Amino acid sequence: MSALIDQLEPISRPSGLGRVLMVMGTSRGAGASTVAREISRLSAVRSTRGVWLFDLDFKANAQAEACRVRADVFDLSLGRETPWVLDGNARLVGRPSSVDKLVVSKVERRDGTRLQAALRGAPDYWSAVRQSIDLAVIDAPGQSRAPMNLVADMDGVILVVDARADNFDGLHARRDAIEAAGGVVAGVVVNRAGAYRSAA
Repeated sequence: MSALIDQLEPISRPSGLGRVLMVMGTSRGAGASTVAREISRLSAVRSTRGVWLFDLDFKANAQAEACRVRADVFDLSLGRETPWVLDGNARLVGRPSSVDKLVVSKVERRDGTRLQAALRGAPDYWSAVRQSIDLAVIDAPGQSRAPMNLVADMDGVILVVDARADNFDGLHARRDAIEAAGGVVAGVVVNRAGAYRSAA
């Protein structure tokens, strides 16, 4: 994973603008969330302005627990129209993690309410993110098609393939879908480790 981060050096562009990368698995259980978390953790250590990890699995929100977020919260909307649309009972906030300069998103909602969420293109929002931090990593749930609404706004999509898979048909199908939606596949990670919990 460190070799992948080396290819991102410097973490932000020479112009000072940050990058926005999506990590997406080609199948359920490919380990995309682990890869997204490790990219975020390793990049945060090398960053100046920090790294934000967006967990688009709004119902599970497993990244917040895995990264051991603290109680402090701040609004991630940046005063822009956001790529996420939540009902009036919920909001998406950022929480600092146990890793310095790493902030992880988490949905907060009123007790007893059912979450309704959608994703949409929001290029102005991601432009504001690039101006604010060095790197945004978007952990996209592979079983949902909703993240395809965002791929055209990304600087690239990193696909994660389970090395135990019998074939790579899922990889080719996901690549074609991303390109058809206006996105760019920036790389492929073949995950031989499976899912595991990092020390973030």
